[in-house]
Amino acid sequence: MLKIRRYKNNPILGPNPNLSWGRDEARNPGAVFDGAKFHMVFTASTNILGGGDMVLGYAQSSDGVHFECAPEPFLCPSPNPNDFDHGTVEDCRITKFEGQYYIAYAGRSLNLKDFADGVRRLGPDKNRNPTWTDNFRRVGLVVTRDWKQVNRLGPVTSEHMSDANVMLFPEKINGKYVMLHRPTPFIAWTLPLIYNPGCIWISFADNMTCCASDAKEMPWDMKDGRDIPDDHLLIKPEYEWEKLKVGGSGVPIPTDDGWLTFYHAVDRDGVYRVGLMLLDRDDPRRVIARSPQPIMEPQESYELNGLYPKCIFPCANVVVDDEIFMYYGMVDLYCGLVILSLREALDYVLQFRQKSKIVSSWAKERKLEEVCS
Repeated sequence: MLKIRRYKNNPILGPNPNLSWGRDEARNPGAVFDGAKFHMVFTASTNILGGGDMVLGYAQSSDGVHFECAPEPFLCPSPNPNDFDHGTVEDCRITKFEGQYYIAYAGRSLNLKDFADGVRRLGPDKNRNPTWTDNFRRVGLVVTRDWKQVNRLGPVTSEHMSDANVMLFPEKINGKYVMLHRPTPFIAWTLPLIYNPGCIWISFADNMTCCASDAKEMPWDMKDGRDIPDDHLLIKPEYEWEKLKVGGSGVPIPTDDGWLTFYHAVDRDGVYRVGLMLLDRDDPRRVIARSPQPIMEPQESYELNGLYPKCIFPCANVVVDDEIFMYYGMVDLYCGLVILSLREALDYVLQFRQKSKIVSSWAKERKLEEVCS
């Protein structure tokens, strides 16, 4: 079994009575390390059950353990009522890409209280797609260089789907931007998951909008599929501990063996666990290896009892030398930390090599080049 070391003083971050915007929760942290400081962006709220407001907070640390929170939110819902994230923002992942930090986050058009109270709305131009009428989560992207100024880039997933767990790969692959996400045609924690479990998809695009098409219908004369993203099913639930859904966790880690990729999974009882797989470095549609057992499950009291019991939700795996600092949300209230060896994680998952299920055009081209040379 892979050795997972929980930080002895978990949780490392939680509800803060001194923050008017974060008194009730501090969870699901995205994080990066710039060589000198750790930067964390987390979901925060005040009176989540009564108010439904969610923002993203920012904290930094010099040792990856002791974090100091900024006094003001890092990102708030958009003030524009026509924006997909006018209601809430939450659950980010952070990718350092070409010298900037890209932060993918989930947004809603209404806050949770208003929606629960029966408020309904249409989108721009009387749009009735479920991002607006059913308050589906849609994923957006922001970018920063200095953790102070933030530039909204807009949505990267479609208003036709409920989407989450988006993470941008830290480099282009074969000239394409690549991201993982989990699209569903329904809210991804309700009964439909029994019949149509949530899966991880991988998308390729010439720009960072990836799966953001809002085309209302397929034209009868469509020939080139311009509104259908270059999207591929990566993994679906295969084991009992993954029965309801799987979703990407932290940004995939580039290694000589492949993209080391953590994911979360939910069983029929709603228990969250953590899985591990390895994707091909040149063609990440191909799963090289995947552990049949979870590498982590709820165990400690702070993982078993809370607003959402037995929920552990990693959003970041930061490489520091030969160690991975995995930051994760706990019971929808806290941020925690586990540490594991990068080399041990690779050795562990490589025990479970899988047969290739696709022969990609990229692989064919490489073989042809080898033959011609």
